[in-house]
Amino acid sequence: MNRTKSILAAITCCVITLLIFAADASAGYAPIEFREVWGYMMRGEEKKFSVDAPVTDICYFSVGITYRGKLTSAARRPSIPDYNGQKRRIHLVVANLDNPALMHFCLDPWYGIRDRLVAGIVAHSIDYDGVQIDFEAVQPADRDSFIEFLRLLRAGLPDGKVLSVALPARRKKVVDAYDYGVISSIADRVMVMAYDQHWSSSRPGPVASLEWCRAVARFSRSNVPQGKLIMGLPLYGRSWQKNGYSRAVGGREIDKILSRTDARFEYSVETGWVITCDEKVAVVLYFDDVTATREKLMMYRSYTDSVAFWRLGMEKRELWENISIENGGRRVAGAAEDPGVSRAD
Repeated sequence: MNRTKSILAAITCCVITLLIFAADASAGYAPIEFREVWGYMMRGEEKKFSVDAPVTDICYFSVGITYRGKLTSAARRPSIPDYNGQKRRIHLVVANLDNPALMHFCLDPWYGIRDRLVAGIVAHSIDYDGVQIDFEAVQPADRDSFIEFLRLLRAGLPDGKVLSVALPARRKKVVDAYDYGVISSIADRVMVMAYDQHWSSSRPGPVASLEWCRAVARFSRSNVPQGKLIMGLPLYGRSWQKNGYSRAVGGREIDKILSRTDARFEYSVETGWVITCDEKVAVVLYFDDVTATREKLMMYRSYTDSVAFWRLGMEKRELWENISIENGGRRVAGAAEDPGVSRAD
């Protein structure tokens, strides 16, 4: 418990120090204009949303799937105020993040589950403006099944419903299930999750460095029409414990630990001795302030006119002062119906 408190205190100290002493160089700059700004809203966090934020599209996260091809729950459409007199589109996110076996079972037509899943998603979409598929555990061997699933879903959704697909960040073509070009020929929007450059089990590093994001945007734009491409940005940082690892401890070192005055002891024949003691923990934290996020927004504007944020409620309010929506948030006729039309690069 004391060690946990030390970790939390160190992280809190880092965050407070950075927030107090880091000058926000974005203040006073003109907002960057986008056609669409998407944001992810966690179910149960509706009250965290800044209703005057320049967000055109809400991704309501999320419902899962079962091995029977059904959705795990019914998600009632949240009530979100309009933006500048225009209704925000609300998209139901259907997600599976870490179960490749379930993905195979539900997508491969041999098992007879796929069509039931498609029908269930179509039925649940009735109160929403669109559906987003966020299947992050599809294996390369299931690529064709995934593509066919998307085709069937697109065909099954009523006219006017937006189909978007969230895809992992790539800087070059790799052999996997997420073919940017093919998927963008089916979906109305492709959201590239340009974050988690470093993650919980990797070495410490930025969640989304500027040059890494530029490489992701370059590859994305070469494979996805500009009118369909959405570049995702993180609103979170990540911290690592510098000594967060396990190791073997020999007899002499055990004797030293036993002699510590803060050592606490438990014993059972099942586990042997359990000795707990407190140590100082060094923490390294990476996160983007509003200035760093603005730099990414300006860079992305060279590749697309739509961005997304993971996730709403984690941002500083100053972020929204750096963003504006084309035409004051009024949707241009034809923009949703023909999203694949690219503008000049």
